[in-house]
Amino acid sequence: MIQNPTIPVSSLFPSFADVLVSENPLAIIHKITGGLRPSKIRVEINDKLAKVIFKLSDEGTDELLGGKTFEIVETRNRKLGEVTTAYKILNAAGYQVLRPFTMFDRFVLAVCISEWLKGNRYTTVAIIYRALTGKIGRSDAKPSVAQRKAIIESLEILMSRIVDYGAEDVCKVMGYNDGNPFVGKAPLLPAAYIDFSEVSGDNDTLIFFTDAPPLLKMAEVKKQLVSYDATLLDMLGQNTPMNIAAKNYTMLRIQEIILHKQLTPTITFFDVFKKLRIENADNKTKLRVREFMIAFFEHLKTKSIVKSFEVIKHGNTFYSIQFPRPKKS
Repeated sequence: MIQNPTIPVSSLFPSFADVLVSENPLAIIHKITGGLRPSKIRVEINDKLAKVIFKLSDEGTDELLGGKTFEIVETRNRKLGEVTTAYKILNAAGYQVLRPFTMFDRFVLAVCISEWLKGNRYTTVAIIYRALTGKIGRSDAKPSVAQRKAIIESLEILMSRIVDYGAEDVCKVMGYNDGNPFVGKAPLLPAAYIDFSEVSGDNDTLIFFTDAPPLLKMAEVKKQLVSYDATLLDMLGQNTPMNIAAKNYTMLRIQEIILHKQLTPTITFFDVFKKLRIENADNKTKLRVREFMIAFFEHLKTKSIVKSFEVIKHGNTFYSIQFPRPKKS
C-alpha cells in the first residue's frame, strides 16, 4: 500500500518497481535499511509555532482546517508592539481527518526530524517505536499492534496536514535569517510510506523522507532546537501510546528547564494532563499517568539526570514534581 500518492514515488525511490514484483519485499526493505544507523540523539523543535500547533484545541483546529489564518505572538517590541507570525493549517486533498494534533504526533515528528538530521532518508515504524521508547538499536524491540497503529496514524496526519507560515516580521525585528523574510509551505512531514504487511505478513513499514520538515526549517532559522540522549527514555514498564507521550513530554520539559534558567524546575501534573488531552479524563486514567511519571523520575535518578525529586501536594491533591535544576551535560 502506498500512502501519499501525490508524491512521485518512482523518482524518489528507485527500487519501488522491484518491490512491487518481488516475492520477498522485506528482503528489499532490509537491503535499503540495513545500512541505517538510527539516531541516538533526539532533536526537538522548540519554537513557538511548534508549541502552539501541537496543543491546538478542537475548535482552533476546526477553524484552521476551515481556512482561517491564525497568528502567534513571537515577541513584544517597545517600538513596534507585538511581533507576530501568521500561519495556516489545511488538510491535503482527499484527507478528511479533523482531529487536532497530539503530543504523540509531535514526538513521532521529532523522531523523524532526528533521523533526517542524522542523514537518514529512510526509516521504519520499528525504528520510530524504538526511538520513542529509548530502545534504539534493539532489534528485539518491536511495536505491538496498538503501538504500530498509533505511529501509522501519526505519520498519516503529519504527512497530510499542510502548514503555511510567513515569518517576515520576526526575522526583520529579531535578526533571524540575517533579517531576510522566511516563509514555509509544506506537509508537516514531507514523506511517504509503503506498507508491506498485506504482501508479506510482516508488520514493518518503510517510510522515506522527501524534504526537510517546514517546522524544522523555522526552528533552525531561529536556533530553537533542543537535543538529548534518546536512550534515556528506555525504562521498565508498559510503553502504551499514552505513556510514550508522557515520558517524551516530561523529558522535553526537563531539557527546557536545563536550557532556560528563568523556568522553575517543576512539572505540574495538570500541565501534563492538559498536553496529553486527558484533563477531563477519569481519575483512574490520571492516576496511571501520574504514577508513570513518578516511576520515570525514579528512572532518571538512576541515570543521574535528576539528583532527587519531590512530589508536591496541595491539600489532598497531587500537584507537581519538583527537582533541583539539572546541569547541562
